[in-house]
Amino acid sequence: MTQALMTAPIAAPAMAPFDAEALLDRLSGPMTRSQALTLKSLAIEAYQPGQFEKDLTRAEAARRIQMLRDEIALADSF
Repeated sequence: MTQALMTAPIAAPAMAPFDAEALLDRLSGPMTRSQALTLKSLAIEAYQPGQFEKDLTRAEAARRIQMLRDEIALADSF
């Protein structure tokens, strides 16, 4: 005979209150080092070095990174 394993129910993590102002502050801050490196390499790969600028916000860098990834994926599909 085998015994079923008894496990305690898993409790959901407590949700922090949503702070829209903190999110806007974070997104409007300067892009991270990781974003800068990613954006620069993607801009070079897509032959669009003008897409990289040093003084972008995190949100704008994220938009450009996604746009370049989409463009590269489209070019690779041919």
